[in-house]
Amino acid sequence: MMPRPRRIGHVGLVARDLGRMVRFYCDVIGMKVVDRMSFPETSPIRDGVWLRIGSDHHVISMFDLREGAEAPPPRDSYPIPSSGLHHIAFEMASFEDLRSAARVVREQQVPLQGMRTGGPGCQLRLYLWDPEGNIIELYWALDQIGWDGRSRPYPPVENIDLESLDVGHWLEEKGPEFASAPVGATVGPA
Repeated sequence: MMPRPRRIGHVGLVARDLGRMVRFYCDVIGMKVVDRMSFPETSPIRDGVWLRIGSDHHVISMFDLREGAEAPPPRDSYPIPSSGLHHIAFEMASFEDLRSAARVVREQQVPLQGMRTGGPGCQLRLYLWDPEGNIIELYWALDQIGWDGRSRPYPPVENIDLESLDVGHWLEEKGPEFASAPVGATVGPA
């Protein structure tokens, strides 16, 4: 049985005008920019911006596409719309729930787009598609923003396998606030 997500965690958007979108969400909605990242030249995504409201590292991520980048067809390695919804992310309550979700996805023969860590927010995550081709992210242990309002430096994005990941070591590397987190427990605000 699939473990239930704890909550909708964040939404990813592809913007036609990234600067204008960021200004809108900051100046009109009141969000704050947490991180920015440029993607490798081989990616159809040029830049990303992560915005927050409270202590979660981000509640919206926004991306812009490189000039002439075309969205691959659904079920390709990483389908990307030309604008609009990029992904919906659901927070899992524990690492064990995230790993169990990956097992269920495989058992149901739903294609996995990938499993990763690193990058802004540095959460453990997996990506899959719903029947309409929307990207779904399931994640655990998203960074939290402290009293100073800053995010910490993040490691590069890295492909992982949740089955073989030494989560205890991963938590130690993530930082002292995560090092003692039980693998079966919630990390971050409830």
